[in-house]
Amino acid sequence: MTSSNLVLRRFVLLGTPLVLAVLMLFHPSPYEDLTGELIPIAGWWLTIHTLQFVLFAFMGASVWMLTDGLRGVSVVVSRVAAVVFAIFYDIGDAVAGISTGILARRAAELPAEEQAALVGAMEVLFQSSTKNLFFSIGIFAFIVALVAAVVALFWADAPRVPLFLLALPVYFIGLDHAFPFGSLAFGTFFVAALWLEPGRSKRVSGEDVSYPESSPAPEVDSR
Repeated sequence: MTSSNLVLRRFVLLGTPLVLAVLMLFHPSPYEDLTGELIPIAGWWLTIHTLQFVLFAFMGASVWMLTDGLRGVSVVVSRVAAVVFAIFYDIGDAVAGISTGILARRAAELPAEEQAALVGAMEVLFQSSTKNLFFSIGIFAFIVALVAAVVALFWADAPRVPLFLLALPVYFIGLDHAFPFGSLAFGTFFVAALWLEPGRSKRVSGEDVSYPESSPAPEVDSR
């Protein structure tokens, strides 16, 4: 791998969860009082969810990169699930974040007595079963992607401690991505990926690593 490719790899693999972990420190949860809590921060709400739309896509790529240099069924499952996560979680977050941010920014320009209709529309979006379905598929895909990646890395003799650490993002992402759970989810992913990365070059050494499910069967001596 060339130095430029290595820099790009680590920019995505490590930079994405680190930026998300920091960004989620500033992710508010104004769900109880949309008029009093969301409308006043409409600009920031729209900004953070626009950034998330890009970053969650890169997070899918980051999960994909965990299994670089490996082969097998677990790798395929992990990468397919990473793509599903990036698509469906982004759709759910766009509905819950970007669309409500647009409505909140418009509501901020209206007199208080005219805000009720837009607040009602935001409540419908937050409570939408369709939005929740997109989020649920994305969360499930993230869990599958990480579990499958852990299986692949386990068979490739990766360090065990960071593999156990990857259980924490699986737990926290199911709760929420707003503070504190998002920071904990992406922060622990960053720590695990940072721990695993130095050993990757030693495991791969320029060649793909095969592990049991994809290894060729041993030859039988017919003599």
